[in-house]
Amino acid sequence: MSSLLEAESGSERWVHASTHLVAQGKIKLKPVTAADRHSMPHYEVAEDVDPLALLLAEREEDER
Repeated sequence: MSSLLEAESGSERWVHASTHLVAQGKIKLKPVTAADRHSMPHYEVAEDVDPLALLLAEREEDER
């Protein structure tokens, strides 16, 4: 399975990781439509960066 993960791009890893967290109930999403996509955040992630680690680091910096 590691070869499958190595073949994924950064954005594919992000989708996989976030989908897994949603499925576990760790991330709650409100219902959205295709019209809402323009207001959703989009992250460009380099292929050598772990997108989940990037998200978690950003959350640690958030003072809310």
